[in-house]
Amino acid sequence: MRGGSPWCQIVAERRVPPAAVAGQVGCGTAVGAVHRRESGEVLRLFDRRGLAVLILASWAAVLGWHVRREFSPSEARQLALGVQTLPPGVAYYQVFRGDRLAGWARTEFDTLPGSTGFRIRELLEFQMPGLGSAGPLERSSDEYLGADLNLDSLTRAFVVGHDTTRLVAAVRGDSMVRVQDTSGRVEVIPLDGPVTTSAGWRLRLAADGDARPGDRYAVDLFDPVSAAGLPVDVRVLERRSVAFPDSADTDSLSDEWIAVRMDSVLAWRTRRRAGDLVLDAWVDEDGRLVDGEIEGGLRVRRTAFELAFFRRPWAVDSLSIVDAGDTLRQGEPE
Repeated sequence: MRGGSPWCQIVAERRVPPAAVAGQVGCGTAVGAVHRRESGEVLRLFDRRGLAVLILASWAAVLGWHVRREFSPSEARQLALGVQTLPPGVAYYQVFRGDRLAGWARTEFDTLPGSTGFRIRELLEFQMPGLGSAGPLERSSDEYLGADLNLDSLTRAFVVGHDTTRLVAAVRGDSMVRVQDTSGRVEVIPLDGPVTTSAGWRLRLAADGDARPGDRYAVDLFDPVSAAGLPVDVRVLERRSVAFPDSADTDSLSDEWIAVRMDSVLAWRTRRRAGDLVLDAWVDEDGRLVDGEIEGGLRVRRTAFELAFFRRPWAVDSLSIVDAGDTLRQGEPE
């Protein structure tokens, strides 16, 4: 078609009946000619069989649209759906200083009512002879994260002997955080935007669910030491199956706790960089730390409760040297 409007050309090329373009200017007899020429084809198309095929095709198209809407949501929607799938639970760890067993740790994940967020409680007890304390040191935190996994409030305590240092932080919007220390002094510190915690970014990695080696994330963590937001770069290095002791029992001969069953999870190996501080860690698909470096020059390895608690250095006669192969086995890359 060379004459008439562009709409006329589209109608003729697509063989649309003239009734569908009633009132369109410029189509004239050209469209009618096309319609008359193809009338037999149109009638054959809309016989009973053709009509049934058309209805099924239309139904399939609508169904496909619903499937795409359900399984291909926007990034924010995908993260929100991923957060809802994160389960509550408890994880136990052995704590190492270098190659030497130094203590134990426990992390509890609880979902808040109405899927409004998470509560994460961490307890870490370890020996650090350089601080002059005969007994173990205790570091604990109690965090509340919103549904977006950003920090709402945090209480952190550090106990050395009879001395306790405590910090309480509460975020106000995305622009400030109110911090109160052990002495009761209150300070309001401005923020550049939302912040989260170490546990929070691991949950976010799991909620995203689609992280691949080479992916990088820019995260702002709340740093209790400086009581401020700390820009952190997180890089995903690899993804593979990682095994750890899931159950333990006492050995019939030595009467010592030994691993009797291993569990295997898919995990990402990540590298977290903040200035000169670099920490490597394995994070599983539920956002739990499996094996990795943490603040204070320590390393934690996930294990069964009995191996973590009853093998604490101060619970036995002397510090134990534990081979990494006894507590963690890495599988083949996925």
